[in-house]
Amino acid sequence: MSTVVGWLRGLFAVGMLAGFYVVSFALLAADAALVVLMLRGMVERPSQAGNWSLAVGGSIPAAAALLYGMATVSRTEESPPDSVVLRRADAPGLWRLVEDLAGQLGTRPPGRILLTAEANASVSEDARLLGFAVGERTMNLGVPLLLWLKPVELRAVLCHELGHYAGRHTRFGAITYRGAASLRSTLFRLRMTARSDEARVGYTWLFQAAIGVYAWVYLRLSLAVRRRQELEADAEAVAMVGPEVTAQALRAVHALGITWAGFESRYLRPVQRLGFVPEDVFEAFAAMTGDPLVRRRMAELRAHPVEAGRSPLDSHPPLARRLALIEARPATPPRTVEDEIPLIGDPSPVPRVQRRMLGEAGRSATALPRTEWADLAAEAFAIELASLLLDAASDTGTTARPTLATVLGLLDRGEQTALVRRLTDAPEPEEQLAEALYALTGQALAGAGRARWALSWTRGYVLDCPLDPRGRLDDLVAAAARDKAAVPALRAELARLGLDIEAPVVLALRTVAAPAGRTTAGRSGRSAPDLVVEELARQRKVAKVTMGAVAVAGMVWVAALLGSDSSQPYGRTGLPRAAVSRYSPWPLPTAFLPTPHFTVSFPEPVIPRPLPSLDFRIHFVERGDTLSALACEYGTTVEDLQERNDMGKRTGLAVGQMLLVPAKGEGSGIVAADCR
Repeated sequence: MSTVVGWLRGLFAVGMLAGFYVVSFALLAADAALVVLMLRGMVERPSQAGNWSLAVGGSIPAAAALLYGMATVSRTEESPPDSVVLRRADAPGLWRLVEDLAGQLGTRPPGRILLTAEANASVSEDARLLGFAVGERTMNLGVPLLLWLKPVELRAVLCHELGHYAGRHTRFGAITYRGAASLRSTLFRLRMTARSDEARVGYTWLFQAAIGVYAWVYLRLSLAVRRRQELEADAEAVAMVGPEVTAQALRAVHALGITWAGFESRYLRPVQRLGFVPEDVFEAFAAMTGDPLVRRRMAELRAHPVEAGRSPLDSHPPLARRLALIEARPATPPRTVEDEIPLIGDPSPVPRVQRRMLGEAGRSATALPRTEWADLAAEAFAIELASLLLDAASDTGTTARPTLATVLGLLDRGEQTALVRRLTDAPEPEEQLAEALYALTGQALAGAGRARWALSWTRGYVLDCPLDPRGRLDDLVAAAARDKAAVPALRAELARLGLDIEAPVVLALRTVAAPAGRTTAGRSGRSAPDLVVEELARQRKVAKVTMGAVAVAGMVWVAALLGSDSSQPYGRTGLPRAAVSRYSPWPLPTAFLPTPHFTVSFPEPVIPRPLPSLDFRIHFVERGDTLSALACEYGTTVEDLQERNDMGKRTGLAVGQMLLVPAKGEGSGIVAADCR
C-alpha cells in the first residue's frame, strides 16, 4: 500500500512541477505574441505603432527574470555549508545502528551521513528522472543531537528520519523542493526587477501576480502532503521505539534546538563579529546547558513545548498535534534493543564541523579558551550597551565628551524621557534605560579596576564587584533610572566605591589584548547578501540588452516613420501617434490600444487659425527647451505645438520627451514677435 501511495504522491509532485512550466510558458508566449504584434505594426503602420517601446522595453526584463527562475528547476538540494562527511571508519557504531534500523524498517539505508552544526536531523534523496528512479540517499545529523540526546532519544530520531525513506517521502520531497526553490527564485527576481523601476508599471507586475498565485497554490498543496508525511514518519518511530520514547525525543529536540539557536545568535555570532571565538564551541555550549537556570528553562520547554511565530508555510505539523497523536497511541514494547557501543570512535569530524561553521562568517577570528572567551563576551555586551547610552547623552546638546557624570546629570534634571527617546524605540523603554545605566556604571567601575564582568547565560553579563558583595548597586541603578530623586543615593554609593564619575569611561576590551576603541563596529552598514548582489549584477546585464533592443527598434521605427507615405489623407481616427514617454500599464495589440498620452490631433478647418502641416519631424526635448523657444526654432507658434501634440494648455516639457514639430520650412508662418 505504501508503494502505491508513494507512486501517487510522486505523480502529484510531477504534476505540480509541470504546472509551473505551463504557467511560465503561457506568460512567455503571451508576452512574445504581444511583442511580435507591436513590432509588426511598428514596421507596417509606423504612425499607428502605439506603445512599442513598452512592449519591447518592458518585456525583456520580465521575461529574463522568469526564464532565470525556471532554470533553477534542474538544481538539486544542496548539502548544508557546514556539513562534514562522516566516514564509516570514523563512526562504525553509528553506521551499524543506522543500517540495523533501516533493515528493521524494510528500507535501504543512506549512502552518506553528514555531520552538521544544527540541532536537527534530516534525510534527502537525489531524485533522478523526476523521482521515478532511485538516487543516492543522504542523512544529515546535527552534532548537538549526537552530544546531548540520550541514546534512546537519538534512536527515536533516527527511526523517524529512516521512516521517511520507508514511506518513499524523499522522492516527493526532492521534486517539491525543486519546484518550491524555483518559485521562490522566480518571485524574488521578479520583485527585484519590478522595484528597480518603480516609476513604471509594466509586465513584471503581471508576471509576479500570476506566478505568486501559482506559488500560493503550489506551496499549500505540497506542504499539506509533507505534513502528512511527518505524521507517517512519527508512526514509524512509534512502532520501533514506542510512543513514550518518541514523544520524549520530540520534546528533547525542541528544547535543545531553541537553546542552541539562542547560544548561537546571542553569544557565539556577536562575539565572533568582534574577532573572537571559543576554542571549542560545543564545550562552551555544554557550559551553557550546565547552568542551573538554563537547565530549568530547558525542562520547561520539554514539559510545555511552545512554538512561537509559526507560519502557514511550515513543513511540519504543530508540535502539540504531533505529541497528542503520539501519546494517544497504546504503549507497545520497543522493537529495537539499545546498544552500549560508542557511536563515534574518532572525534575528529566534530572539530571539522566547527571550523566550517565558524568559517561561514568569511573573516578570521582569534580562538580563546572558554573561560577567557566568556569573560570577553560579557565585557563586550556591557560595552555595547554603555556606548549606546553615552551616544544618547551626547545627542541631548552637551558639547564635551559624555561621561557617567553627564548621564547622571541628565537624570538628576528629570530628562529621563528625552534620554530614553534617544536611546531606544523598543517596548518597555524604561527597562532599557535601567539596563543601559547598569552597563555604563559597571563599565566605569571595571575600567577603574574596581569590578569585573562575568558572563551570565540568562542575563548576558553580571557585575562582580568585591566592594559591593550584597549587590546594593543594582537596586540603586534601577531606582535612579526611574526617579530623579534616587540619583543622589547612586552618586553617594559610587563615591563610596572610590569611582570618579567625571573620568572618561573605558570602551575598550580589557580582558584580552584587543584594539583600542569601541566594540560596536557591528552597527555599521552590512553588505548585501550574495543573492542580492548576484541579482543586481544580472539586472545590469539585462538592462544593457534592453536598452540595445529598444534603441535598435527605435531606429527601425523612425526609419519606417520617415519612409511612410505622408501624402495619404488622415481621418480623425487615422492620425500619426507619437511614442509616449510614460507607459500605459497594460499595452494591447495596436487595434485595441487606448488613445496614447500624446496623440497628434488635426482638427477639421472650422476655426480661423492656421492648420498644422502634415509634414512633420520628431524633436527630442533637451534640457533648457521650452515651447516658446521651439516655436521660434521651427517657425511656428506655441499653440501650434500644443495642438500637434495634444497638450491642451500645458507648457511643461520633460527631458527626452518626443514632440511632433513642423518640418523645416513647413511651419505656419505665424511666429511670436519676440522671435524676430
